[in-house]
Amino acid sequence: MAIDVSGQDMLPEEGFVTIEVKNSHPLMRLAAALPWITLIKLVVEDLKKTTGKGWWWMGRKIKVRIHLGAYLLQRLYNLTDRKVEYQLNDNAAFRLFCGLGIVQDWHAPDHTKIEEFRNRLSPETHRQLANMIAQAAVSLGFADPSDVDFDSTVQEANVSYPSDASLMTKLAGLGKKFVDFVKEKLPQGMTEGLGVNMKGVKENARNYFFLPKNKDIEIKRDVFKKLHKLVKREMKPVVDLCEMLTASQIAKLPWNIRRAYEQIKKDGWRYLLDVAHFTRTHTIKAGKMLSFHAKALACIKKGKAGKEMEFGRVFQLGRIKGNFLFVLESTSVAMNDKQNFIPLLREHAKLFGDGTLETAATDKGYWSSKNRQELRRIGKRTEGLQKPSTVKETVMDLALQERLRNRRAGIEPLIGHAKHGGQLGRSRMKGDIATLGAAYGSILGLNLRQMIRHQQGKMNDAA
Repeated sequence: MAIDVSGQDMLPEEGFVTIEVKNSHPLMRLAAALPWITLIKLVVEDLKKTTGKGWWWMGRKIKVRIHLGAYLLQRLYNLTDRKVEYQLNDNAAFRLFCGLGIVQDWHAPDHTKIEEFRNRLSPETHRQLANMIAQAAVSLGFADPSDVDFDSTVQEANVSYPSDASLMTKLAGLGKKFVDFVKEKLPQGMTEGLGVNMKGVKENARNYFFLPKNKDIEIKRDVFKKLHKLVKREMKPVVDLCEMLTASQIAKLPWNIRRAYEQIKKDGWRYLLDVAHFTRTHTIKAGKMLSFHAKALACIKKGKAGKEMEFGRVFQLGRIKGNFLFVLESTSVAMNDKQNFIPLLREHAKLFGDGTLETAATDKGYWSSKNRQELRRIGKRTEGLQKPSTVKETVMDLALQERLRNRRAGIEPLIGHAKHGGQLGRSRMKGDIATLGAAYGSILGLNLRQMIRHQQGKMNDAA
């Protein structure tokens, strides 16, 4: 075998490269199949509502086709804003997918504009985009909505484990950050003697963290109560100072200090009172905060191995034949399975038409006599609605029940693909609205990937 080492002593130079992207490329085939007119019409309504002064017809025009294409690619490949920008500058297929050659004065947007466009879309628009791809798959013959399986899953919020010792330490850290700043900016008399003893707080927190597991429960409670009293004593003057600040003083604060101020004023003292309730009664007060920056989350217990508790939001999903998902609007943090079975049926009828559904399958969590009656009311059999072992009833068709039970299990790996190919497993976003939109976007990304797979299969069959 001969060896060629030419070019080892030279550096690459700039130049032009011609790359051919054929119509058979997956992204080109996907772009040709998407209902761009419908998608853009939906997106434009949000863009009109989210301008700074409401004048969407003035100023520099936003090229929606470019930004929407970039958003779809971001969901398809689970890319960060910067990675999308890099790909749009370097990847020929990405540029063509986003309208190069068909959009006048085409340009690759900056990552800040990619983020701004995404944030201007409401969570409901993210959801409708995901469901529209499932509708498009049906119209192309890739999916069949007559068979549907329902299940729920949890999207974990971008928060650390919400132990009270950690949250109280974080609250004290916010107080110190705020005090250290205002000491330099406010009149000396307002902050005289003000400070937060972070060294003492961390020392008490470590004493609690590293208590042996077999330590007596009363000793643990005493150490925890000592930590709570210290944080409460250190934070009381800081909370009082927050109440004293005027609107003009608050307006002059940098964004990060203003965020700390808002968290302390709005949530700090209330949180400490909720912890005080725990120290007195040893029970958690209903509605107690789990995070200072994320509010729309709850402790979800689904009894899964290795996931005794998950902190986030529940989503209700439906899988149609062809392995495409549609998602129900998340109207609450903990979407109860039983209560959302009928809304899932209605969402299916809204997307794919009344009378389309033939069989529906669920796990035991969706069982209730009301849900069974609803299936019968629309003229469908109830074997797919799995019953708990405590329900005694004669089953008319055991073979059909077994088949539907096995079919429903197929939604589990599909949810796994949506989690690992997006942010349905754990969000990267900090805010509640962005986190909700990221979950819907994960379903959108899965449906886009499924669309490509079906198109590749059709192309291979034709070859």
